[in-house]
Amino acid sequence: MMNTRIYFGLVRFPIISISIFFICFLLAAFLFPGSEIERLNFKSEMYSLSHNFLSGLGCLETSSGETNTPSAILFNGSLVLVGSTLMLFYWRFKEMFQAIGDSAKSIKFASWSKPVGLVAGVLFAGVGIVPHDLHFAAHVFFANYAFLVLFALCVLHSLTVYHSNFMSNRYALGYMLFCIVLLIYLYIIFLGPQIGPGTFFTERELMLQVISQKSIVLSLILSILIQVYGFHCLFKRIN
Repeated sequence: MMNTRIYFGLVRFPIISISIFFICFLLAAFLFPGSEIERLNFKSEMYSLSHNFLSGLGCLETSSGETNTPSAILFNGSLVLVGSTLMLFYWRFKEMFQAIGDSAKSIKFASWSKPVGLVAGVLFAGVGIVPHDLHFAAHVFFANYAFLVLFALCVLHSLTVYHSNFMSNRYALGYMLFCIVLLIYLYIIFLGPQIGPGTFFTERELMLQVISQKSIVLSLILSILIQVYGFHCLFKRIN
């Protein structure tokens, strides 16, 4: 049987955290004072879905020199919450497959997922702890390697579910499809156009990176919610 602590870590807390993240994103975007990129002749009085990275909401000061404290507190706080949620999720992930007496392979891959999940959680929290205008290199390190570690984590997660005697393989297939999308995104951030201080980039290159970032975050959230639903159904079935 799965106890309530496992259910909280795998189902209830992720739903709460994702809801808070969306609310904080909307509020931070609403409060964002706008930005300006002179070299691209771009200026907006509000948050731009096509020209502003998500991390722009977490900056202490906008590119136009305006204070961004309210948005930064909301968005960075929500990222720390997301990182904490990942850590708790994969802490309970192994416990669940052990509690239900799943296959040896499933428990093995779940055990490997635990430390990788903790690292991924720390990296995502680090994105919020270090805003890009506080230390750009550290922020980019946390952001890029959070997704790189997430790729390894998603593979291990998929293998865990695939070898499970209790969960349908459609959940493994769904996560593997996300792995493919994530791999494409990793190619874009590591080998695609580089956006940052001192680099030359076109408006199209900026939009590619910005829209890709939002797309992968949305895909990640949807993938997690599907897994959460699967764990919820499993919990109902065995309790």
